[in-house]
Amino acid sequence: MRIRTPYLFLALAGLCWTTGQAVLPDMARETAQRYDLVAADRGAQAWSAALLVLAGWFLVLGALAVSRALAPRRGSRGARLLTVGTGMLALGGIWLAAGRGAFNIAFLRATDPGVPRDAGIAMLDAVGGFEFAPLLLTLPALLLGPVVLTIGLRRAGMGSWLPVVLWVAGIGTFLASEFTVKAGEVAGIGLAAVALALIGRATSATSVEADHEQRASVVPAAVDGEGEPLRVEQRLGDLR
Repeated sequence: MRIRTPYLFLALAGLCWTTGQAVLPDMARETAQRYDLVAADRGAQAWSAALLVLAGWFLVLGALAVSRALAPRRGSRGARLLTVGTGMLALGGIWLAAGRGAFNIAFLRATDPGVPRDAGIAMLDAVGGFEFAPLLLTLPALLLGPVVLTIGLRRAGMGSWLPVVLWVAGIGTFLASEFTVKAGEVAGIGLAAVALALIGRATSATSVEADHEQRASVVPAAVDGEGEPLRVEQRLGDLR
């Protein structure tokens, strides 16, 4: 059984995101405390940064795969929500890679042994100013994209409400425990990861149905003199 790319990419995005959050040593609210925690375990910070960047890329690839899988549904009910939700999902991947992942890399650079502690903390305090506003706009896309996409899938008759329930519960749990309770952070992102996998599975099922419909419209024809099969595509209406 072939694994469809929407399911594969979105499942990998969720896995990398959850694992990256789990190994992240950054668990404090004050910059100085966060600096000390990262400086004490720079290896874990490096792994976390790499996994979050991968999660972002897999999310972008998953959004592209979802868009391709949903192409036959254009013009149907819920099509606009599907288009908007897919675009927001891709922007959310940019946030994970260029926003969250890059910020973790900045922490890694600031805690380099060759950088004075005060200078590193000052640099981190300066990160995230007004000049980063365009990038920050991708964060709402990450938070709302799966919700919009799930509603579109539901309206098109291609899924249930479970992904949006898991997503809202997961993101809510993460935000409530961020920087304070590691188990809550990981559990929240884990729920969100399951929601992404379910969205991928729903769109993959749609792709399978489209393939079956396409194959049903292709009938085998006669065999030529060299034994090569000829296939003639006919509209279903012509098969009466």
